[in-house]
Amino acid sequence: MLNILKKKTFERVGFKINNLGSAIQLSNIILEEKDEFISYNTIRRLFKIVKTNENPSKKTLDIISRFNGYNNYNHFIKTFKYENKWKLQNDIYEILNKMDLDLLIHFIRKNLRAKEDHVTIVIQVLRELFLQKRYHELYKTFEIEELKIENLTYDEVAHIGNGIGLLLRKIKLEDDVIKTLLKIKNYQDLVYTMFVDYANLNKYYLSHIKIFKTIKSADYLIAFTESLENLHCYLNLKKTIHLDIRLKEDYHPILKSRIISQNILNKNKNIIQKLEQYYLQQNNPKLPIEYFYELIISAMISQSFEVMKWIIKKVEKNIEENYIYHIRHVQHYIIMKSFYFASIANRIQFKKNMKQFAVEAASTSYKEMLKVFILVSQYQFAQGHDKFELKKEYKKLSEKLGYALFDENYLILNANP
Repeated sequence: MLNILKKKTFERVGFKINNLGSAIQLSNIILEEKDEFISYNTIRRLFKIVKTNENPSKKTLDIISRFNGYNNYNHFIKTFKYENKWKLQNDIYEILNKMDLDLLIHFIRKNLRAKEDHVTIVIQVLRELFLQKRYHELYKTFEIEELKIENLTYDEVAHIGNGIGLLLRKIKLEDDVIKTLLKIKNYQDLVYTMFVDYANLNKYYLSHIKIFKTIKSADYLIAFTESLENLHCYLNLKKTIHLDIRLKEDYHPILKSRIISQNILNKNKNIIQKLEQYYLQQNNPKLPIEYFYELIISAMISQSFEVMKWIIKKVEKNIEENYIYHIRHVQHYIIMKSFYFASIANRIQFKKNMKQFAVEAASTSYKEMLKVFILVSQYQFAQGHDKFELKKEYKKLSEKLGYALFDENYLILNANP
């Protein structure tokens, strides 16, 4: 931050402080404008005109900060971050307005490498390109090396997926635009497979699924897409169409859980036996929760309380070992446990478990679906007016989602765990 303050001082006076003369000149300007004295020797040390191992004093930093329009150095530190964001916003608008693709790509790459507000910048640029229908620039931006999934953290990928996915709910894209985007590896990784929009499997996300099937793609993406097609069928009370999706050892754990959960959606017999076999094949007695991630969701959707009970036995013992490392995954697990306790009418455990849930910590693309399970669970314990209001809220949400599965019968739990 000190270097930034020095740079602001250069800009303020219009010259660099790099010799005795400029140090004296700055000292005089500060005295004249602010009626504060700072010796030219102190300035020389501050701007490294003379060699020194001394750190500048608080008094010196406060005077220089006041000269630049701040109350003191602490005020500068707190305020500059927001000033910089405003400047960054202006930079984004100016660059987008210039309609210069090379300049835009250079700007994004520079910010991604700087690792400061970089993801927010990328999301804003991408969203603007979507909204302005500047598709050529959009494709080229998605293709840049720095946006490869291996160059980003999980949270960065999730942030990009949420930022773009939420916009896709609101806009209409032509099929050829969707197809071009789906051919781009970074779009597949950052949006299509990251923001699996459970609230819109009958809407824009279904268009993505159908169009993706026309593209030649990797085995894992085919398995991912076919699994979602089955889920779409199940939610709409139709027969699933993919009965033999192959699970490969090198697949991501969440994809593995999505594929093994097809046993639930396809209503296969001996489900627990198949799940136990899957568990043993992973060769890890303390299996991380991502191996159960989509099993948790599918068990709730299908009200498979026997599967929920099995998951609880496998996952609960791993909590102490820090294998449940991602807060979003944990939130889904908490809702599943609550749903299970509601099914066996265990009010005490249900309330205790729900206290651990924070809706803002759940995955953005799953929130409406999770809300269904919460409402159904609460409905089991409600009486009188509360029961009426919960049913009303459930019907409103189910109409919004548009899945035939979520009818009034879905509110009644007839589990035999």
